Amino acid sequence: MPMQPAVVQALKEWQKAFDNTQEAATRAMRTAFPLLDNAPRPTGCCDVMLQYEQTGAGSGKVCIDLDGRGTIDFKDMPNEVIAEAIDDAFGIAWFDNADGPLEDAGPGKYYYDDETTSAEYEVALGKDGTGAVSVAYIPILDCAALLDALTRARDRQLSEHAAVSDGSSGQ
Repeated sequence: MPMQPAVVQALKEWQKAFDNTQEAATRAMRTAFPLLDNAPRPTGCCDVMLQYEQTGAGSGKVCIDLDGRGTIDFKDMPNEVIAEAIDDAFGIAWFDNADGPLEDAGPGKYYYDDETTSAEYEVALGKDGTGAVSVAYIPILDCAALLDALTRARDRQLSEHAAVSDGSSGQ
C-alpha cells in the first residue's frame, strides 16, 4: 500500500534522527570505554555491538538495542577494577549480598535489579582475581556512566601498579 508523500518524508526524517541517536550512543560508549571497537557485522544480537579484548583488562562486548538501552558483558577483568568502579558508580552496599564495599566483599556473585528501568546487574568477583560485569537493559546514560567508572578504575589501578613497579609512591 503506497503512503502519502508527507508520511514517507516524515518517516525518512524519523529514520535519520534514529540513526543519529544510535551513532551518538556508539560514540558515547567508545568515549567512556576507549578499548571498545566496532564488532564485525552481523552482530547477532542488536544493530550496534562494540567489543574489546586486551590482556590484563579482559574482554567483552557492549550492545545498543533499538529501544535505546545498553547491555554490557565483560569478563576476565581484575576484581579490584570491578569493585572500585561499581562502588564509585552506585555507592557502597548497593548490590545484594554486599553489606559494604565490593572490595571487601570477596569472591562471589552480587546482583541488583532496577525496578524503575528493568535493568539487571550481575557482578562476579572470582577467586582467581578476575571477574565479570553483566548488565542488561540499562539506559544509555547509565551505561556510559558505568563504562566510564570502569575506565577510571582501570586507569587508576594501572598508574598505581606502575608507580609501585618503578618505586615511586604514586601520591
